[in-house]
Formats: sequence, C-alpha cells, structure tokens
Amino acid sequence: MREARQQMTIYKSVMSKNTTSLLIGLLVTAFLSFLPVRSHATVDWSDGFEYANQTALEAVWSSSCPGNGTIIFPSTDRAFSGSKSLKEHFGGHDVWSCYIDRNLNGSSETLYTRFYIYMDNFTVDATSTKMTLSGNPSVYPSFWWVMMFGSPTLSVAVQGVILDNGTLDTQTVYGGLIPQNQWVCIETRLTMSSPGVNNGIVQAWINGNQVINNTTQRMRAATTNQGNSPAADFRFVRLYTQNGIGDIYYDDYAVSRDARIGCGAVPASNTTPPAPPQGLLIR
Repeated sequence: MREARQQMTIYKSVMSKNTTSLLIGLLVTAFLSFLPVRSHATVDWSDGFEYANQTALEAVWSSSCPGNGTIIFPSTDRAFSGSKSLKEHFGGHDVWSCYIDRNLNGSSETLYTRFYIYMDNFTVDATSTKMTLSGNPSVYPSFWWVMMFGSPTLSVAVQGVILDNGTLDTQTVYGGLIPQNQWVCIETRLTMSSPGVNNGIVQAWINGNQVINNTTQRMRAATTNQGNSPAADFRFVRLYTQNGIGDIYYDDYAVSRDARIGCGAVPASNTTPPAPPQGLLIR
C-alpha cells in the first residue's frame, strides 16, 4: 500500500512538471505569434567595387565607354566599406556620358535594390540627373531613378507607359531628399503591374525611412503597344552619368528578386575614407 502511494505521488509530480512545461510552451508560442515575421532576401549579387583596375570592373559590368577610367571607375577617394567605391564624374548638361550594366541572375517581375551613395557637393541638373536604370533591355516599361529640376530628390521615372488615349508616356513618382556630403543608404522596390491594371508597386527608403509608397502605378499594357509589353520584366541594372556637375560615389550595391535587403549602420555625417545587354531601346 505504501509503495502504491509513493508511485502515485511520483506520478502526480511528473504530471505537474509536464503540465507546467506545456503551459510555458503555449505561452511562448502565443507570444511569438504576435511578433512580426522578418523576410530574408536572396541576394543575387552585392558589389563593393573593390576592383583592382578598370579592366577588372568591366569584366563584371559591361560599359558603354570601355577603357575610359575618368568617368565611371573604381576609386580610393572614399569608401563606405572596404577601401574602394565606384566613382562617377558628371561633367555638366548634355556632356558625353557613360553607363555600366550588370545582369540579374534571372528574370523577375520584382526587383529590390540597396546601395550606399555619397554626393560630393553635387549639382543636380536643372532638367534631371540620371542615377540608375532597371528593366528589360528590349521592351517597356523601364525605370529611371533620377533627381529632377535641380533638387536632390529621389524620384523614379516610369518610362514607356501607355495612357488611356494610346499615347506613350513617362510618369514620374517623387520621393524624399538625399542628403549631400555623407554616405546615405537607399533601398528601392519595383513590382510590375498586372497587364492592363494600374497596380504596379514603386517603393523607396532613405536611411530606412520610407519616402515612396505607390501601389497603383501604371506599368504594363494589356497587349503589346509601342514597345510596351505585358510580359515586361526585370533583367539588369544600369549605373549612369548623365546631366549634373560633380562626383557621385556608390558602394555595396546589392540586388534581390524576392525581398527587401536592408541597410546596416549608416554614418550620420561625412567620414574620412581609408588612406551586357544588346539591342537596347532604352535611352
């Protein structure tokens, strides 16, 4: 009888411990269910521009002016990380310019980018200064990230959309100011619209603060029309020097086709730096 009571006591003790563990587990699970689920981007590539020379850069990025190391080139003048960044020299309005292209690892209807930019007392052109382009090199729409009308305001020009009256048009979405003379983290998201539906997504963040959130952007036409294709997608990115005066630096440029990449720590102020598609109709 004593032995039976002892076994019953042990059984109750074990049951009590199991019940307590179960309750704790349920409480933890309930708590975690209220936390946001973070997505993790699959990065196609991230480029810190640590190239030994111009030839090494152009082995990865196809160039419109190959061998010209004075317009777009790896530089030790300043860097966000590592010892180099990509330096772009702008010579003024309608001065001959260059661009470099790099393909994505595959086509996609969504493109995320993340890059760090430093504008060194840069003068934005009175019309527009082109920064970076993305899209499909053979069809519209294409997407120019630009600064317009003399102001360093991050904006995107959606090129080659078809208006209701059948006109081929460019529509500009305006964002926020890009600070000068410091490293700034810029993130972008572009998602193609359904063919013939104004539900394209244009989003942008500057140092983690959202400055563009347009989810009703007109992009792809219902049928192929004046170069605009219902099958248009993203296949490459381009870095451009056109219109503007001064120098712009890029570092840690990354692209993803599935999620926002995110920024690391960004300096609050200036820091002392350490001592190929063809047949394009996009212009």
